[in-house]
Amino acid sequence: RHSSDDLTRMVRTFVATGDPVYRSRYQEILDIRDGKRPRPVDYQNIYWDLVSADDQRPRPFGPAKALQESIAEAGFPVTEVALLEEAKARSDALAELEKKAMDLMERDEPGARAQATAMLHSAEYHQAKAGIMRPLADVYQQMVTRTSRAVASASARLLVQLRMTAFAPCSAAPIARAAPNPVADPVTTTTAS
Repeated sequence: RHSSDDLTRMVRTFVATGDPVYRSRYQEILDIRDGKRPRPVDYQNIYWDLVSADDQRPRPFGPAKALQESIAEAGFPVTEVALLEEAKARSDALAELEKKAMDLMERDEPGARAQATAMLHSAEYHQAKAGIMRPLADVYQQMVTRTSRAVASASARLLVQLRMTAFAPCSAAPIARAAPNPVADPVTTTTAS
């Protein structure tokens, strides 16, 4: 989701300002996602909002790793992988529309900015964004359900173990009786007369 929203912000900012740094960042986001450029450390957290105007990065780069590789390493169930791949394919399709809008801007023709802006705010664009987010929302819901079931199962197992421990017979050795103490127990103490 982050990369889709970051791409939207970069393309819209490029069209609004004409500043080529935003087109460059747009391409960098695509390249990071596709494993063509190094992935910043903790990239899943807020990143592009923290990149400064002079291009100072908030965290160092790690190795290049495609999104699909990260998904495979995470061990998602097959149904969730299919949804993530669907979202990625839809995002790649939307990127083609976004590139057309940026290319239009670079022609420097009269009305290009207005036309590019209209492309990036059209009903088609918003429907495409929703088409990316729907499978992601399904993945999030499946993850919540899967996690809730795992927590409930672990809690039930723990409760059974606690009950077994609480009601288990004590297996400690019997306490040995101490020798009689004449001061504490005068009845059992005998004295020679």
